[in-house]
Amino acid sequence: MPVERKIFIMPLVLISLGILGIISSNNASAVENFTIEAKIDLTKIPDLEKLKVIAFANGESATEVIENVQNIKLKSISVPFTFENTNDIVTVGVNDEYFVCAYNLNAETNEMKSYSCVEGNIKEPNGKNMASIGSGPARTLSTGSFQTVEKVGNPDTQNVEINILVPLSDRKNVQNIKVVAMDKGEFKFKEINAAELLKNSKGDTVKFSFNFDRDTEIGQIQEGDLYFACVSANELNPPEGTECEHKITKTIGRVNNLHAR
Repeated sequence: MPVERKIFIMPLVLISLGILGIISSNNASAVENFTIEAKIDLTKIPDLEKLKVIAFANGESATEVIENVQNIKLKSISVPFTFENTNDIVTVGVNDEYFVCAYNLNAETNEMKSYSCVEGNIKEPNGKNMASIGSGPARTLSTGSFQTVEKVGNPDTQNVEINILVPLSDRKNVQNIKVVAMDKGEFKFKEINAAELLKNSKGDTVKFSFNFDRDTEIGQIQEGDLYFACVSANELNPPEGTECEHKITKTIGRVNNLHAR
């Protein structure tokens, strides 16, 4: 389940975040953790009020909510996320993939006004990995600028269906795999023995279906919202124990399909 924390911006917030980074760094040595640190450019976010920042890595997710962002006087802030190197599914390695998204919210209604996402590769599986958000000139998954999403489609549609397709022709003996789908800051996970599914399948691709409640805590999912899928398992190595893909939500009321490998 995602871990969510709230950060309330006060005069000493940057010192607090710095201390948090030091603590996280010290703990990484003791309990074998690694960090994804989201550096968010605040200068190009229109009408900045509140941020919801999410991160996924190594089969796990985490969430931070930052209040009163408009009171920060600096050009950027850094939000660290700490993950364990090893869990029941996978051990992190160099070039494993991760993603981070920052959602700019209306402080009163909590509705998303704009967002930016970054997909990257782990470079330091025992240390800090930096992800720059919002500083790019266009919609990219390197440092992309904050994008708005128009409200379109039937507002009465209750859910959004996403099919994650995992090709396993090169990994037919894989056992437990973990698949995550994320849309508009909401995570859904499934763990399954893929080898058993393949035995009863006519092909070499396993399908995972996810139904999202269209009404999220930051507003309705719309056509144009970016969604992600990642699949994790030690048996997917090489090349990566975790692989991620992304796509724009194209339909509301019909299935959205995405291959995760």
